[in-house]
Amino acid sequence: MIGTVSTGAARFTLSAVSALLAAALSAGLAGQARAASIADFQTVVDSYLEDRREAEMITGVSAYVSLGDPGPAIELFAGDTSERGGVPVSGDTLFQIGSNTKAFTGALILALEAEGKLDIDDTVGDWLPLYPEWKNVTIRRLLNMTSGLPTYSESLPLSRLWVTDPDRHYTMEDLIDYAYPSDTVDLPPNEGYFYSNTNYVLAGMIAEKASGMSYKDAVEEKLFKPAGLTDMHYEPVAYPDAVLDRTASGYFNNPECGLYEPDCAEAVLAPMIGRDVRTTDVSWAGPAGGIIGTPRQLARWIRVVFSGKVLPPEQLEEFLSFVSTRTGDPIDDVTAEDPRGFSLGLVRVFNPQVGKVWFYEGETLGYRMAFLFSPESDVLVSAATNSQPAGDEDHLVPMIAKLYDLARQARGE
Repeated sequence: MIGTVSTGAARFTLSAVSALLAAALSAGLAGQARAASIADFQTVVDSYLEDRREAEMITGVSAYVSLGDPGPAIELFAGDTSERGGVPVSGDTLFQIGSNTKAFTGALILALEAEGKLDIDDTVGDWLPLYPEWKNVTIRRLLNMTSGLPTYSESLPLSRLWVTDPDRHYTMEDLIDYAYPSDTVDLPPNEGYFYSNTNYVLAGMIAEKASGMSYKDAVEEKLFKPAGLTDMHYEPVAYPDAVLDRTASGYFNNPECGLYEPDCAEAVLAPMIGRDVRTTDVSWAGPAGGIIGTPRQLARWIRVVFSGKVLPPEQLEEFLSFVSTRTGDPIDDVTAEDPRGFSLGLVRVFNPQVGKVWFYEGETLGYRMAFLFSPESDVLVSAATNSQPAGDEDHLVPMIAKLYDLARQARGE
């Protein structure tokens, strides 16, 4: 359940989230001309929880509105950390950030390039010769989702294990085995842009070889520390109690069939509906989606990246270059005709009323976290909640768009 921006099985995609985002932003701009108040922001979060509690199986929401760097900022909370009461959601409540992890993996690769330890046009064959079928795929194509590789996270054997053995631990090599062609694996290849979590696990493995460090140590040393991310966490195995005790319960609530079971009568994951996955081993997500943190920390990360404090100018330019999600071809920028782009870990979206914004929604089996950022307006909104519903039931991004519109009003736009 690592969120994506492709079309296809909603349990592994954002499922038309770009359209929802565009509609919500357009509707928001028709709102009041008066300046927004703190109460207006809180009403948006409270209303989302009240309206969507049952449909999305959520119990709490955390949001962070940044009106500039270093501020001001508004933190907003609603609900509790568990359906059994838990404790009130606060700024210290942790959530799985899902595929927002990909921006860290892409930035880690580019930080290693800046150190001269690899080149993003190196190939899988250069670094991981144990996968000869994919030897000509470049790191760049892994990161911008044009490799054509199938996605391990839709593998039916893996899905069955999520149901029957939720505490199972996976190495990165284990994950790749669910996608790599063999006598027992024959997943379809793809052309152009195709969102595959396999890409980012391979990138994580390359980062380990190039750095001589574990992915955990490398991401902490080269990204968390310089970015001042004191409350972002990554573990290659199950998270310790010190982290889990602060993590909201996360509920699986998605009955949709997966990418590789398109005509199923009942999804393989259907028996998981209603399950709290808070303590489930997240090693299945790895460098594609395994980080835990807060909306406040995600907002800090995005601002630090765009400020140039993590990557040198050359690598930052590479990081923010992107391909069309429609064609898979490189584009200079998103437009009305080609409104969605994927960079080396982030999404760029064009909306006629708002213009061009950076965006991502990450999902795991029981969590969602998303952000919306306009460098031109200097407005950034991030938010998280504790479920993974069907794609058409996911209204987190429209809520974020409402907060974004209020933030622009607060800045006098």
